[in-house]
Amino acid sequence: MSGTSFVVDPSWEEGWDHGGPAPGEASRCRLDASTTVNPFPSPELKEKLKAALDEAGDYPDPMAGEALRAIGRRFSLSPARVAVGGGATLLLYALLGSGSFSRIVGFAPLFSEYLRAARVSGLSLLSLPPTGRIPWEGEVKEPLRVLFGGRELPWGIDPRSLPEILPGDLVILVNPVNPTGQEIPREEVLELFRRVSGAGGALLVDESFQDFLGNRSSVLSCAGEGPLYVLRSLTKITGLPGLRAGFLAGPEQQLGRMKGRLGPWALGTLEQALVSWSMEAGESTGFGYRPEGKLSLRSELLGAGWAIVPGEGPFLLASPNLEVRECRERGDRLRGRGVRLRLCTGFGPSGGEVLLRLGFEALLRPRELVEAFSMASSAGE
Repeated sequence: MSGTSFVVDPSWEEGWDHGGPAPGEASRCRLDASTTVNPFPSPELKEKLKAALDEAGDYPDPMAGEALRAIGRRFSLSPARVAVGGGATLLLYALLGSGSFSRIVGFAPLFSEYLRAARVSGLSLLSLPPTGRIPWEGEVKEPLRVLFGGRELPWGIDPRSLPEILPGDLVILVNPVNPTGQEIPREEVLELFRRVSGAGGALLVDESFQDFLGNRSSVLSCAGEGPLYVLRSLTKITGLPGLRAGFLAGPEQQLGRMKGRLGPWALGTLEQALVSWSMEAGESTGFGYRPEGKLSLRSELLGAGWAIVPGEGPFLLASPNLEVRECRERGDRLRGRGVRLRLCTGFGPSGGEVLLRLGFEALLRPRELVEAFSMASSAGE
């Protein structure tokens, strides 16, 4: 069974497909609309980290026992079903390199690191093209209608469209979907798992943005009940991307082998403190996240003649209704002026050059983002 290749270069040296600074680029800029990092890190968390820094002269718990127990208490999981590490991406590479799977099956659009991790691990990746259509909100001009064949974006995921699954397959589903914000109801995710496991495969649900949804469609509490894996990032919701922390929940035997390969000290002192605080205090404080900024950005974009996808999550997928070349050129000009945008070229389906995933700084400063994009036209040079 052959797969459809993702439209993304798997070499970091040849193309960096992430929000934030590229390798070697200064981290700070005037306006960074490319990332989905919570801009409201908790003062309480920062104080806890300052206290933990005083302990950093000693080795941390090599097995991060308290962090594992905190995750277990929060989500009613046995700590034996949880692995922690320096970010969700690191754990993704560790899982795909574990030798537990023969093929990766992913619903596009999909984060480009899945393709890179599959290739590094020597696994083929079957990319499932989107089968659903998502209605646009706002004006849909000719460039969008021509590129996507109508007034809808053909990037919708339907978990029921799964092809034949083979024993040893690992199926990947991101919920909510990045970058469209499509949310898959919890029962649909569990039904997908029943189909996949019944065919001898495993399911990995990437829930990196579930905290922003209050975990309403999460299946984390079911992880490890059969071949169900759930990946979580703590970088985005805590607003501290310089501290790399995430966790993976899944079957005890497979997670045990993976933790053995990760070895001791998979998390440092500060990261262990971050995990413990996030599980115990973060949920009750809401992590300081304020979703109302998304409404302001929506209003500004629609007023400027953009088309948007009204999805879930801490970002907004939008198009300025311009041709591919003009979108690329404006993105390049803005980067030179200290404004970062995330063009969706690396998520898989065609047409990503005219789509922008706008993150937190756009939510906080919507008018500035719209004005900067307008001034980046050729006439604005």
